[in-house]
Amino acid sequence: MGGDLFYLASKLMRFTLYVELWPHILGGLGVMALLVRWRRAALWFWLLSLGFVGFVMAAPVDRWIAGPLEARFMANPDLTGARGVLLMTGAENTDRTARTGLVNTGEAADRILASIALAHALPNVPVIVAGGQGRLDLQGHSLSEAEVSARAIREAGIAAERLTLESQSRNSAESALNAAAIVREITPDLANQNWIIVTSAMHMPRAISSFCAAGWRSLIPYPVDHSPIADEWFSGEYRDKVAVMRRALHERVGALVYRFTGRAVSEDQTFALGCVLTR
Repeated sequence: MGGDLFYLASKLMRFTLYVELWPHILGGLGVMALLVRWRRAALWFWLLSLGFVGFVMAAPVDRWIAGPLEARFMANPDLTGARGVLLMTGAENTDRTARTGLVNTGEAADRILASIALAHALPNVPVIVAGGQGRLDLQGHSLSEAEVSARAIREAGIAAERLTLESQSRNSAESALNAAAIVREITPDLANQNWIIVTSAMHMPRAISSFCAAGWRSLIPYPVDHSPIADEWFSGEYRDKVAVMRRALHERVGALVYRFTGRAVSEDQTFALGCVLTR
């Protein structure tokens, strides 16, 4: 599948994974069934809608779905021998930043904060900020995500000459390929060796699989932005749970599609090929 077609298909698929809409869709189907006098079908749709909400409120479903993803790689890994930091964007609000002239972020801002801390802790390594514009409606009409994150990093005192921006990618697979080309060009002796990858813990497994497929090796996963996952039954907020479930389903479905289309490798291959230094 070509890059443009894959990008469009992934955006369309994403709408189906908005878990918070599922009860409303079921309820709407119940109303439609009632209008055509399918009373039994309407009742089943409404029961499914209420049952879904009740089950999510009671059960730690977010932990079941998202927990294994976030536990795949350890937090605070050993950074010995790290030769570069690569920030995967996704926390930036690009249109609001362009409108106000101030850096604006949304979820996953921990990615930027962690990259700033790493850049200060490792003052002699280069920093790549990888990410173009992920939103379909803002293609060509706003700043890139990399530009927004780079501005935040510079404002935190990191010298501009340490930063290299990759502003063309629209997804993780493209970021992996484009950043690999940058690394090989500017630091051929460091190419694909001991680079720290910074992204959200839930996104890290898919990101590492994509980087591995793009030829990266000896990566140091640095997962941040861990989710507020419910610990037990009858705990956690419904709104938080469905948000975590949506992100986790997006990552799990995305990983399957990436592997099916050759944009990622399996988890076993990730370790067998030596793509990561730490688990």
